[in-house]
Amino acid sequence: MSKPPFQNSLFETPDNDDGISQPLVAAVSREKPKDKQQAAFQRLIKQIHEHRGEIETWQAYTLRYNQLVASELMPLYARLRERRIAMAHLLNEQFHRRGVIRSKQQRHALRAMILDLTRDLLQEEHDEALVALHDRHSDFTHAEAAELNQALSRDIVENLFDIRLADDANADSIEEWVAKAMQQRQQEEAQRAEKRTPRRKSAKTLAAEEKRAEAEKAASQSVREVYRKLASALHPDRACNALGAEQKTALMQRVNRAYDSGNLLELLNIQLEIEQIDAEHLSNLSAERVAHYVQVLREQLDELKSELRMMTAPYRQLVPSASKLQPVYVDMAMKGETDRLNQHVRQLEDDLLTFTDPAKLTAALKDYVPEDDTDELATLGELLNAFGTPGTRPPRRKR
Repeated sequence: MSKPPFQNSLFETPDNDDGISQPLVAAVSREKPKDKQQAAFQRLIKQIHEHRGEIETWQAYTLRYNQLVASELMPLYARLRERRIAMAHLLNEQFHRRGVIRSKQQRHALRAMILDLTRDLLQEEHDEALVALHDRHSDFTHAEAAELNQALSRDIVENLFDIRLADDANADSIEEWVAKAMQQRQQEEAQRAEKRTPRRKSAKTLAAEEKRAEAEKAASQSVREVYRKLASALHPDRACNALGAEQKTALMQRVNRAYDSGNLLELLNIQLEIEQIDAEHLSNLSAERVAHYVQVLREQLDELKSELRMMTAPYRQLVPSASKLQPVYVDMAMKGETDRLNQHVRQLEDDLLTFTDPAKLTAALKDYVPEDDTDELATLGELLNAFGTPGTRPPRRKR
């Protein structure tokens, strides 16, 4: 064989940038598959390689994303919060300043503006000064309002789910109450299922389970055979002109990690590296051995897909419309958020100057529409749909 004894590992990027595939991917690509199982074997190897590449891309991107959030977004959010707090205090000063707000209607609008702003800020983070400011303008203290909202949300969810939540259950929002109700219902259904007399399995089901168990055992044994061959070849006492003691140790560490994690591709890749197998060997595997490998590789691919989904889930929320999520789309969404925050900060800074003028503040109050007080019922139907719960969407309250 003309292949050199050492090559890059399967999922490392080659030093050169000529697009050459990794050893195992390149090896299986040299031979045309002889049957469907061989085709599945080659396809799975390529898919796993691609998914590992995507995972590595997102791992690298996550570092850059976190740095961007820490260096740009978080300071912007902090700056925006500072301006909003300053606005709340400015509005309060204008409310109490003699002769600034004269009409009852304008005072009511300014009071609503202060309450809307302090409620939003307190939802983000507790602040005693903001609590005091809120309580100064509200008929209910912040603590009383929170207790009332909690009781109301709990009552709504219990009635909708026809469930009695635990007495010591607590939640800060109706979303959390819905999640607790769903969790409790699932637990109760699981407990009822355990009490039911299990159905006797049919002979066909038992035979299928036995066959599946045998296939899993055989697949595991095939992986173990690869491991044993590698362990034997890399044993310190085994003579090998191409490999030194340190190289053997490093390779054996890779072998152990791959075997412990069930990474068949890495084991095969190491076999290629030390020339224990070649492309011809892979193309002439027995049908039984290929079937075993295919089963292991499918499980490995499913795990990688799951890992990739979990890794990209937070970014998917930023770019929900993208059919195939890519870091560049997340960057665009982040830039849009940064631009929006900067614009909001600039607008608040302008308003802080504008609202020091009583005439301009009263003019702005004419167009102000107070927020609908925590209209949780209006969005409950959407929440239930998100949690997979059927039900009638609650009607929106009329303004």
